Amino acid sequence: MALEDSPELFYERFAEAAFETEVLPVPMGYPVLELALPEGLLRAFDRGAPPASRGRVRLLLHGVARRHAPEEGPPMAEPIPGGGYRIRGEVVREFGEGFYLVGSLAPILIYTPTPLALGRRFGIELEPPLMGFRP
Repeated sequence: MALEDSPELFYERFAEAAFETEVLPVPMGYPVLELALPEGLLRAFDRGAPPASRGRVRLLLHGVARRHAPEEGPPMAEPIPGGGYRIRGEVVREFGEGFYLVGSLAPILIYTPTPLALGRRFGIELEPPLMGFRP
């Protein structure tokens, strides 16, 4: 099942979930975005057209859940072997059709065919890569 028709239409559809963040220059270069968050760094695969943006950017982070379970604790995001991330955060919005906004170290739009309960905290393992969409 295709989750997007194009990066531009995907961003437009979920633009309300985008946030402003600092994008750092990275030695790996395009297509990797390195986000400077107050709690640390996140890397995302840039779904925008080259060249990659630097400085303050509006960005929509998106990941596909491999598995999830209710989990208490503070928001977190840590890389896991193979290029994915393990995140923890609260489900703050349901967009429908399996899309949920999770407040983690940054807002992340999650796709999962299994429903997530609004207001609950979950630990979520994401398939690689974490993707960054920009206008």
